[in-house]
Amino acid sequence: MAAITGLIAAGCSQSSGTIRTTTSRPQSSTTAPSTAMPTGATATGLRDLRTGQCFVVAKDDPAAADRAVWVLPCSDPHTHEVTDEVTYAGPTVKGGAYPGAPVVQDWAEQTCFDRFESFVGRPWTTSSFEIETWWPSEESWGRNDRKVLCTVFPADGGRTTGTARGADR
Repeated sequence: MAAITGLIAAGCSQSSGTIRTTTSRPQSSTTAPSTAMPTGATATGLRDLRTGQCFVVAKDDPAAADRAVWVLPCSDPHTHEVTDEVTYAGPTVKGGAYPGAPVVQDWAEQTCFDRFESFVGRPWTTSSFEIETWWPSEESWGRNDRKVLCTVFPADGGRTTGTARGADR
């Protein structure tokens, strides 16, 4: 199905309590966003994002990539859009302990993949967008974090304007 490229900044014990991954096909080119805060952006925590918000991931501090993002109106150039926020409902462990990163990651990625086509308008394999998913780490799980964020970003690694909702119809 898809090649999985893990982008784990500072390991599983990040203060943000998340692990970042990208589910993507091989790409021919990538244009990294600027490290400067975009004009009109608001800095916020990744876990505070809501469905429909557009943002740029801070690239100047890899350890902060899972914690700090710059929220922008979707009409401004941005790298990501939140397509869905879901509560983890995958396999559980007796007593509510963390089921393990691979279990949570697999559930989160499959859930975001399953919701992709209804948001963007075509299957992931033929879309101009990629999927990026964030899910709870063991550390954040202990703080009752069960939030999974599904996002999309341009397959060419650049920026886009407007919403991705229905963009590939």
